[in-house]
Amino acid sequence: MNRLRPAIWGVLVLVCAIGTSAEETFKKEEFAGRRARLFDQISDGIAVFFGAEENGPSPVKFRQAPDFFYLTGIDVPGAVLVMNGQTRETVVFANKRSPDQIAFVGPGLLEIGDAQQRYGLDRLVPLEQVNAFLSAQAAGARHLYLPLSLDDNLQQSRGEVRQADIQMMDHPLYRALSPMRQAMDHIRSLAPQLPVADLGPMMARLRSVKTPYEIERMRRAGAIGAASVKEAIKGTRPGEYEYEIQAAAHFVTTSAGAGLAFTPIAASGPNTMAFHYEANNRRMLAGDVVLLDYGADYDYYTSDITRTWPVSGRFTPEQEQMYRCVLEASKAIIAMMRPGVTITQMRDAGLTIYRRHGFEKEYEEGGRYVGHYVGMSVHDVNPGADVPLQAGATFNVEPMLTLKDRKIHMRLEDSVLVTKNGSENLTRDVPVEIDEIYSLIEQKRIGQ
Repeated sequence: MNRLRPAIWGVLVLVCAIGTSAEETFKKEEFAGRRARLFDQISDGIAVFFGAEENGPSPVKFRQAPDFFYLTGIDVPGAVLVMNGQTRETVVFANKRSPDQIAFVGPGLLEIGDAQQRYGLDRLVPLEQVNAFLSAQAAGARHLYLPLSLDDNLQQSRGEVRQADIQMMDHPLYRALSPMRQAMDHIRSLAPQLPVADLGPMMARLRSVKTPYEIERMRRAGAIGAASVKEAIKGTRPGEYEYEIQAAAHFVTTSAGAGLAFTPIAASGPNTMAFHYEANNRRMLAGDVVLLDYGADYDYYTSDITRTWPVSGRFTPEQEQMYRCVLEASKAIIAMMRPGVTITQMRDAGLTIYRRHGFEKEYEEGGRYVGHYVGMSVHDVNPGADVPLQAGATFNVEPMLTLKDRKIHMRLEDSVLVTKNGSENLTRDVPVEIDEIYSLIEQKRIGQ
């Protein structure tokens, strides 16, 4: 039998250690508790949530809509969840699969014998009955609760989804309402007498504070993402392509049983100026910095990490000056995070540091940006910049600095959990200190 090379063996040992660190058993009581907290807010009406549809031609695994999964744990496509706040009844509607469909993709929710009991549902009903059910339920309700602010998804916040929705309606040829808006219009026509309220703010409050069950998965996603980025930094040298950096990270993530939280950004040189650059096909040159923005998706919870490092193994004096500013901002913001602190306060703390390093103008031009919430979505639900952090919140600290005339961009990003007395950096295993980064670059990565 061939021996594994030391580099590969080391990575696999690390992946195995990560892969056995969390309990993976589905707990229906966890999801029932979430529904109970929502029932308390919709006691006078009915709420409707939509499952995600099947993926299109892209070769990616199906991922359920976050709100739907948060409340049910069910990952079959095309389902509808109806929650009656007056009776506290949970009903899921799903398509029944034909024999040909079962032979092609396997059984769906209705074909699994114990699905209703497994997920703690009151009823599991064929999708074709949803219209009649909603009409009957509306007769005794006082409010209709719908996701008026639209659902987020793995890569996009609710705001980003709304922007895409507007672009579709403004398209000179399509000018179409999204399927979700069409569905909500139809539901409203079934109960025109009911005032409608938005589920978005309610779900933001619930999802922004993680339970111990969720925190364990966030830790797992953070550890996998950190191991992936750490491997990508190793062995960086001029002449490599950006996609080689990405490939090393992806190998570690996949080997740990996780998926990608978003399309990785491996940007070098002038490509770092495009915040969501995704081509990842440039040959890296001596003197460049390379930026990897990368995250793991583990059991519907994500991490989001960015590291910037020198392709040649050492920063230039100008690059180092920028990096030290961003590094100090990252450390200060993470250190101040605790219950009661607001995003606005974190932005103010960042201003003090950028000003000290002579980059106040660039910080202001960037909108004093310091990061975003992270969780089931990479750009997770956000209760507001002036809403105090709570224990259990997970926030991505992401200070950055751009010199447009020099075409240099620096960024550091970590997923951070707010604890009762402070914070826990979930992605701390990726080095940020300059000497540690230099040492890591000198090591060989997998495949070298």
